[in-house]
Amino acid sequence: MVLHLLLSFASLFAQVDRIDNPVKNFDKLWSVFNDRYANFELKNVNWDSVYKAYRPLINERTTNDSLFKVCNKMLLELKDGHVNLIEYGRKGKVLKRGDDGSPSKFLERFPLSKNDKYTIYKLLKTTDSTLRENGFIHIGNSGNSTLEYYKSEDFGYLRILSMGKLSSREYKRYIDDAVKNFKGLKGVIIDIRFNGGGDDKNSMIIASRFTDKKRVGFLKKERINGTSRYKKMVISHISPAGQVQYTGPIVILTSDLTASAAEVFALAMKELPYVSILGDNTNGIFSDMFDFKLPNGWLATLSHQKYFSANMKNFEGIGVEPDIEVKNTHEDIITGRDQVIIEAIDLINQ
Repeated sequence: MVLHLLLSFASLFAQVDRIDNPVKNFDKLWSVFNDRYANFELKNVNWDSVYKAYRPLINERTTNDSLFKVCNKMLLELKDGHVNLIEYGRKGKVLKRGDDGSPSKFLERFPLSKNDKYTIYKLLKTTDSTLRENGFIHIGNSGNSTLEYYKSEDFGYLRILSMGKLSSREYKRYIDDAVKNFKGLKGVIIDIRFNGGGDDKNSMIIASRFTDKKRVGFLKKERINGTSRYKKMVISHISPAGQVQYTGPIVILTSDLTASAAEVFALAMKELPYVSILGDNTNGIFSDMFDFKLPNGWLATLSHQKYFSANMKNFEGIGVEPDIEVKNTHEDIITGRDQVIIEAIDLINQ
């Protein structure tokens, strides 16, 4: 056992101290971003100036560990949660992962750690107890609780934790069942505060069950490699689909943990005249991720697309703004009342 530990530590230190073409790897990383990243101007980042600031920190004697730290710090200049730098070990084990370029304050207040006094799990329990106290009963969910739905005498509640943990067929199955149960209700609350994204296709499947007629949901265009030009704009529409659609008053709950495909859902749903968004700005990372490997095997990802609302606003780095700003606090867990849920019910009643 002692020998095994010594060998493990020796392997770790060898990896940290190893020198593996540092200049070549740094230049490759900077160059691919230079040729493909889509939002330098929006982020107000001069990438040439970034090179001049960080390139002198690298030489042919720079160790892997130091190179990773410099590259990570450089990429943080973009403040983009879809920008990643990952070093893998044997059997796909993650040895290092770069810092999050757009950290969630929501997740800082309610961390994923189960040992913290105020965790995201406790907030979810507070949400459930608040629903019960307001007459909601659980009527259905996917097997892994990615999608859950409740209803009371007057209201429906749909919580979507991910846009990617079910197949498209499963999303259709469960959203159709939820909407069927919401028929005739006074209003519906759709909760995507805890949703970190997934697949845009699933977002549009869900949106189609709440759409009254064909509308522009969002637009996007992709940067052409090595140029300042973009490919032809792609327009994505939301159209009614499924046997039943719910088109009464809808309140969507958001936080700055709401990211990627979940933001695309909010962006598309915002076009519907009977939808209000309540909560906080979403995270602001819309583009799909373009991934590539460096010569040393590290994986990097970047945002190579621009997304726009129907009126051609780019929310990258900003997030979709709520119509009414309400944020969860630790007081919600202390009192056992999810204030965002209460505000949503009051908004529909108004």
